[in-house]
Amino acid sequence: MVFRNHLYPLFLSMSRLGFVLGMIFLSSHVQSGWGQSPGLQRDGLASPLPIPLVLAGNFGELRTNHFHTGLDFKTQGREGIPVLAAADGVISRVKVSPYGYGRALYLNSPAGLTTVYAHLQRFDTALEQWVLEEQYRLNRFAVNLYPKRSFSFEKGDTIGWSGNSGGSSGPHLHFEVRETASEKPLNPLLWNFPIEDHRAPQLDALWFLPVNGAQIQGKDAPFRAKHSRDTISVSGSIRLAVEALDRLDAANNTCGVFSMEAQLNGEPWFSWQLDTLDFSLKLDMNAHAYFPIWDEQGVQVYRLHRLPGNRLPVYKESGLSPELSLSPGASAAITVRIQDIHGNRSEREWIVKGGDAYYECMPPKLFPYDESCFVSGLQGGSVSAPADAFYDDFWLYLEREGEEHWLLGSVGQAVRKKLTVRIPLPASDSSEVAPQRGWVATMREKDGELNAVYPASLSEGEAVFATRTFGTYALELDTIPPVVEPNRVHLPASGSILRMSGRSELRFSVSDDLSGLEEINGYIDGNWVLFRWDPKRERIWYELSDEKHRSGAEVRVEITAKDAVGNVMKWDGIVAFP
Repeated sequence: MVFRNHLYPLFLSMSRLGFVLGMIFLSSHVQSGWGQSPGLQRDGLASPLPIPLVLAGNFGELRTNHFHTGLDFKTQGREGIPVLAAADGVISRVKVSPYGYGRALYLNSPAGLTTVYAHLQRFDTALEQWVLEEQYRLNRFAVNLYPKRSFSFEKGDTIGWSGNSGGSSGPHLHFEVRETASEKPLNPLLWNFPIEDHRAPQLDALWFLPVNGAQIQGKDAPFRAKHSRDTISVSGSIRLAVEALDRLDAANNTCGVFSMEAQLNGEPWFSWQLDTLDFSLKLDMNAHAYFPIWDEQGVQVYRLHRLPGNRLPVYKESGLSPELSLSPGASAAITVRIQDIHGNRSEREWIVKGGDAYYECMPPKLFPYDESCFVSGLQGGSVSAPADAFYDDFWLYLEREGEEHWLLGSVGQAVRKKLTVRIPLPASDSSEVAPQRGWVATMREKDGELNAVYPASLSEGEAVFATRTFGTYALELDTIPPVVEPNRVHLPASGSILRMSGRSELRFSVSDDLSGLEEINGYIDGNWVLFRWDPKRERIWYELSDEKHRSGAEVRVEITAKDAVGNVMKWDGIVAFP
């Protein structure tokens, strides 16, 4: 038996013959209420909602290009539930954005903790008024403010109301606990919040990942071993990964796993635990997960090895990157235990038995992950990667597909740093008269639906753009400005003057069909006014309670909307305010 590890040679040296044919047997064991996390002894934080706490998402759950760094509390499918201060404290930061956390509050407490409340509908009345004044002072909807005046609250005070602002996909409260000094997020469930959880995590499968041409079930491809299978043939050196998830009592939402431990023949082999995370390392989530399955299927599969470029500080065996190999006739027991923060656990054991000797295939020459590289496309174009753009040694290519498409590829790799791609302009547009702006690189579904868009600059007859996404790209020219239209509730039966009778908001629909909206501004009688912006609904609105208009008068309103490549649309009209 051989355990290969560049830092810790714990087992016998590896035979050049390598791995084997194998047979895998699985037994399973599930416990609820096993053990008790020491963190659950922590008190000091109160519930941020006056309703039963039901989780839609937990700390450490896998999300697109990041871990979830807090708890998502359900708000009974509605907005406007009071949000309560979890501790005594002072507001240290207020952020308003059309994206991300939307309307968010940061409350610093004397204990050295910061609690965060995101996707809010509105803030405490005094705080809401101050933020409004700052938005008008700065002439901006999106603001990131650090109050110099004191907005202090006691535990249990209402600091705002729940909402669905920013990147939220439905009404809920996103709640975080951070260490104030470092701003690192801590697992909020280390505190004793009243959340029922007697369900053990779900351990679905063990994944076998071939290394250097290893054969699994006769194929050089990853294989998912469910508990119902009793024989799996393996030949060659392998890595392992675990498919698992967690759910709590009150809802069936998929949550992440708190800790995982693997043993080889009863000895510690690999383990991790999500007590804390680091925002600066958020993209390394893609190295913690088995990225090809996560990226394609959204299934949570966790590696039982650490890729060389993975910087996450969650692993007990720092630097451990195990590959498993057995001598012919040898056997080993692989035990995997997963546990949630409330002490519920699941455990299973696979028995791996070696078979015939295997001659290892030499892999193609790869680029070292910690060095920069430059690759020229076979039919023009190029792609360059900075050092540490990937988490493991990689292969990279750029190929032309037909007349208009380019395939940027690297098998099964997650990207940490952006790659710079250069693609020749279409033949009809490569002359000196080609437009100097408006170019975008697009990724579309087979039915033509836009999947992603990247603004590009023009240099020496090529479009240049940056991306972290592999796939098929095409160049398109965006010359069409955004669309700005008054909401139909304001349209008169006749004439062109918009009517506000009986309305508390002046609404417009704003959209862009390609490069995306970048900036929106509104003016009444030539003066800037605040138009709130919700990209999810493609809507902006001015609230009459701002009192920045002349009452009982017909006034001129102007809206300007600019997209990501600089196209501008201006709407200009008369509005009659009550």
